[in-house]
Amino acid sequence: MLQACLQQSWPQDKPIAQIVFPQIIPSSLGNLAAQWVMLPKQDIVHHLYSKPFKQFFFIESPHPMLLWITALHNQEHGTQWLPCYLDLKEQKSIEMAQRLAKMSYYRLLLFCTEEPQRCAQVMTATLSSSQCQRLQEWSDKSQTIQPKARPVESRQLLKVEFEKLKSEFPGQAEFKNPNLAEAI
Repeated sequence: MLQACLQQSWPQDKPIAQIVFPQIIPSSLGNLAAQWVMLPKQDIVHHLYSKPFKQFFFIESPHPMLLWITALHNQEHGTQWLPCYLDLKEQKSIEMAQRLAKMSYYRLLLFCTEEPQRCAQVMTATLSSSQCQRLQEWSDKSQTIQPKARPVESRQLLKVEFEKLKSEFPGQAEFKNPNLAEAI
């Protein structure tokens, strides 16, 4: 499975820029959940041995949406935040949430902005059983919810939660609980 990740090429429809997006990777052993990340080479080197912190925030109204946060932290170089949003009314996002719940881990594919053609490094982030359970519950629940507004409104609310998390985070040498999941 690691080899399948390392063979991935940066998609032509994505910019060569510091971005994060979710992607399912087909492999001979089944589909893998992944976050694809592009960073400067120096940032990848600085955080290569960091243990990924994972947190999920779910909002059901006005539109069911999931904020999937991965953070890489070390004392010397600080925290590299890797957020992405899953619109849980879109089939590919529902599939991603279900894949995360089922597999209980995901891969971080790290691409360098300086050499974007091939995946430079792969990290694995493991999810707790409670995170997997919540992801499955949120995925199931989102399919029965009738949205009351456009996805952008839920995204704005989740951005507020993300900023709160970031503001509480600086200065911590270790993540206190690297396996959080919350509904707001």
